[in-house]
Amino acid sequence: MSFVDGSKLRGGKAYKQHQTLKEAIRKRDNYTCQLCGEYGDQVDHIVPYAVCHDSTLSNLRVLCRRCNLATRRQQYNARLPLADYYAKLEAELSAS
Repeated sequence: MSFVDGSKLRGGKAYKQHQTLKEAIRKRDNYTCQLCGEYGDQVDHIVPYAVCHDSTLSNLRVLCRRCNLATRRQQYNARLPLADYYAKLEAELSAS
């Protein structure tokens, strides 16, 4: 769902990442996925925005499409505590 100004509704909160911020993160990370090392152009929050409401440079990274989709919480594990979810995610990514 998008609003007229381009912000998105996520986790009950509206947020908007400016294109200049996204471009700065892409250049900082050299358009390289920070998980697998392939080409990446999607800017992702390390700690989800819905949890910390932090869009600072230290909480943003570049991911490829595959890794970005893999880091999203799926319906079947949405109720896991974050620490357990990230441990499970790391195990799945290292296995692939």
